Amino acid sequence: MEYNFDEIIDRRHTNSAKFDEMDALFGSDVMHLGVADMDYRSPEPILNAMQKIVKKGVFGYTILPDNYQDLVCQWMLRRYHEKIDPEWVVFSPRINMALNMVVETFTNPGDGIVLHTPAYTALQNAIEKYDRKMIESSLVLENGRYRMDFKQLREALDDNLKKGIHTSLMLLCNPHNPTGRVWNKGELDEIASSCKDYNLMLVADEIHADFLKKGKEFVSTLKIRTELKERLIVCNSITKTFNVPGVILSNMIIPDTRIREKVKETIDRWGLHNPNIFAAGIMEAAYTECDDWLEQVNIYLEENYNFLAKYLQKHMPELEVIPSEGTYMAWIKTSKLGISPKALEQFFIEKAKVSVYMGDRYGKHTEEFIRVNIATSREYLEKALHRVKVHYDESVQGR
Repeated sequence: MEYNFDEIIDRRHTNSAKFDEMDALFGSDVMHLGVADMDYRSPEPILNAMQKIVKKGVFGYTILPDNYQDLVCQWMLRRYHEKIDPEWVVFSPRINMALNMVVETFTNPGDGIVLHTPAYTALQNAIEKYDRKMIESSLVLENGRYRMDFKQLREALDDNLKKGIHTSLMLLCNPHNPTGRVWNKGELDEIASSCKDYNLMLVADEIHADFLKKGKEFVSTLKIRTELKERLIVCNSITKTFNVPGVILSNMIIPDTRIREKVKETIDRWGLHNPNIFAAGIMEAAYTECDDWLEQVNIYLEENYNFLAKYLQKHMPELEVIPSEGTYMAWIKTSKLGISPKALEQFFIEKAKVSVYMGDRYGKHTEEFIRVNIATSREYLEKALHRVKVHYDESVQGR
């Protein structure tokens, strides 16, 4: 089936976090390229599965389908060449919830938790809201590409040992949000080595695993499970993949029995027993019938990314797009503009009337970056870029 990603769908007045919530913050005359969901209609098999539920007209308490774990296993094998046992698969409504559960269950107030920065806000929040100490492993931007600094990581861990800070956990985002790096096997091996040497549990958020640039291969953190079997949790979801985050559905893949049982105890304590009725109803369709949609959307997203990069290079060269390997975000360096982060935000919101995510939300040293969600129609993206260009010409080049 051919899908039309050029279609413009008016998402306002649908309780949309991307549009209605942002309208409340910035005004309805602002175009929104911030919140990380897509403006595309979800795959037809998923819509059909939902319509069957609606036609029944009864929306009672829901259980997971009998084949839930098998569906996840089949998906992991087909997509990522990872053979896992069904019993490893545990349901969590959202990955954000999973992160919070892990921090509450396996760490104590004051513990150190390693996070590679810049970092997605939910990863930061899982540390800070539970009164844990963030141990920053700062990514290094080198020749237009981010890399991990394992020497700095080990120095930070050694320093905390001397201070008496107990560091017990590392949170990993792969593919990385916001930089777009897709960590390779060599880098994952280095992570495994660090976790073993410092006795760290590793939790990997792999929600963007299915969005890859052409020629890139995703290596799941499960590839290092032999080294980290007793201290590994991998979180993934089809909600980003097929643009259904509103139905609330994610997985925790936990090879170790002891860790898995502790997580289940926390799930029971939090009362997260029943999935959303639509989440339960779309699982089989999503995992077995929508590969064609995913293939087509990846092509469209890469075309959008290339369009954005070429447009900025031609019309606004001071906005430097950092080459991305995955996700549907563009991470853009703005330091060549020579204006303050506050002035940059005012430029986008008050002048250009385009909302993006400002870099300061991702850490201490990213004020001169912005994150742009390109998962929209080409027409909408071009219109937003044109708005920016008009005021860029007036405000930036006219200085």
